[in-house]
Amino acid sequence: MALKTFVLISSVNNLSDARYCAGMDVDLIGFNMEKESDQYISPETYAELTEWLSGVEFVGEFDSYDQENIISAIDAYKAEYIEVKDPAKVAALKSAGKKVILRQNIDSVTIDPNATYLVLEGGSEELSETHLNMIKDLATKHKVLIGFGINDNNVEELIEKTGAHGIALRGGEEIKPGYKDYDELADILEALEIDDLA
Repeated sequence: MALKTFVLISSVNNLSDARYCAGMDVDLIGFNMEKESDQYISPETYAELTEWLSGVEFVGEFDSYDQENIISAIDAYKAEYIEVKDPAKVAALKSAGKKVILRQNIDSVTIDPNATYLVLEGGSEELSETHLNMIKDLATKHKVLIGFGINDNNVEELIEKTGAHGIALRGGEEIKPGYKDYDELADILEALEIDDLA
């Protein structure tokens, strides 16, 4: 099984999401590693979740930690990438030997060429023509992942129109242990599946 474009799944906090996404052949799975976050995953839980997965790389997500705390925290995990929102942290984290993902709001985007991927978020669920043009322009300079305005009906067209490298989606809470409602996530990933019979 393979997908037609690069996919990052963020904020994964349960085995159901992790196994489903790895089984769908996504490229990157992100886990929040800040102790103060509602989405926090401890090193022990991270090890339990990731030992079940293969063929995917892992991202440590940080919203507010400074560079020193990020580097200190990431040591307890085996993650290939660090995701941050502050472009001022990118160069220092890269020089510490990590691949960095920069997550930015499209309406106030600041970019850093040291970032491996640029995830673009938006305040609305809709991608305006202005947003599409901005993504198209940014995609000529960076590996852009579209993180908003995506559904199963428009995902392929958005990638084609903008030249984006891929998409960024979010995991969700389990309804109860082992049981998930995957509707939206599954619809988008299934729309991207390459038909092996083709």
